[in-house]
Amino acid sequence: MQQIEKNTVKAENQLGDAHDVTFECQENNGLRVMMAGNSITLHEPKPEIGWNNQWGMAASSKENDYVHVLKKHIQGVEPDATFCICQAYKWERDFANGKDAYPIYEKARDFNADVIVVRFIENCPWKEFDAVVFKKEYVDFIDFLNKSGNAKIIVTTSFWKHVADAVVEEAAKENGWSFISINDLGELDEMKALGKFEHYGVANHPGDLGMKTIADRIFDEVKKLI
Repeated sequence: MQQIEKNTVKAENQLGDAHDVTFECQENNGLRVMMAGNSITLHEPKPEIGWNNQWGMAASSKENDYVHVLKKHIQGVEPDATFCICQAYKWERDFANGKDAYPIYEKARDFNADVIVVRFIENCPWKEFDAVVFKKEYVDFIDFLNKSGNAKIIVTTSFWKHVADAVVEEAAKENGWSFISINDLGELDEMKALGKFEHYGVANHPGDLGMKTIADRIFDEVKKLI
């Protein structure tokens, strides 16, 4: 089995429409940070698979998902930072027609981020993968989210090894983005929530240590940009 096949959480109904784009610390007027992701970033309760939380799957608490660990890291150096959380699974699952999803993410675009962390691709179809189409749509989507054109962009691989990982790295080099590899984590049982959930796919998502490691790696890049 390929690592990506361990993600058996369906790329549908991960989040209600009202939560595709959310904000935290809106009262602040400092550094503007967008975190664009998927179920690892935010997944609403889905009792039929044993997930009863509304935070990044499969952290033990909201404070322990990578979004909020990273948020705490950033606030340590930028106390007045404000945050946008953009859940992009609706783009992922049909990236070849990705522009159809753009209206969903207008609020994220209008946030006008200074830093955009792009932490998704796990739900992109990987069988009969077209690297040319993926790269064009991936770059176009990031350009769409980068309203001013001036945001610093940080991209990561998939948590589980994905055929798109190499394309993401290539796009990062071509566009001058920061690139972080995290697909080694999906190979390590200690980085997952194994034994915490009965559902195979949920349990194979990052647990607290995996989330912290993702956040730490991203923050290492954020520090260079701010």
